[in-house]
Amino acid sequence: MTAIEKTEFILLMIIAVLFCFFTFYLLVKLKITKDTLNKRIKFLEKEVRYDYLTQTLSRRAFIEEVKIALANDPNGTLLIFDVNGFKTVNDTFGHLEGDNLIKRFSSKLLKAFDKNLVGRLGGDEFLVFISGECDKEFINSKLRTSGVTEFRDKPTKLTLTSCCGAAIAPKNGTNFESLYEKADKALYRSKKTTHKIVYCK
Repeated sequence: MTAIEKTEFILLMIIAVLFCFFTFYLLVKLKITKDTLNKRIKFLEKEVRYDYLTQTLSRRAFIEEVKIALANDPNGTLLIFDVNGFKTVNDTFGHLEGDNLIKRFSSKLLKAFDKNLVGRLGGDEFLVFISGECDKEFINSKLRTSGVTEFRDKPTKLTLTSCCGAAIAPKNGTNFESLYEKADKALYRSKKTTHKIVYCK
């Protein structure tokens, strides 16, 4: 092998090594970028799926889950909750304490209905969907023992209540929209009369 051939061989080896290192660098860089993008996507998916304040399902995610649940089982109960006196808390203690109250109330719902769907409709209104045939006594008992319909709020030292309207599938509707309409009307009656759970007739 001549000196020129040796020089060419060495240059080729150097180029090959540099190419390998450069390729490895690009692969590592791509892997890091991919992992970063995947983390970002998961974060954004969580932001869309869950309410930022309460970590309950967002309205859109809740509706999607109810539709899936009804497709698998036509039986179910949709509950709409509204906290009474929420405006008083905001006006008296400030909006930050109002947000904290919403967190405390949502935690009661999540604890009471941990195996079911809980979502935030907006403001101080929440949604719960219970799959399967309705057992009113079971639901009423859950609400009583969990302190969802009436509870002593320690930070504000107020005794607060919530209204609840309920619609039962398939009796009151076979999809989310029809159940929501009926449950909302029942909630309105609850606000005007009992301030407790009212089932759509």
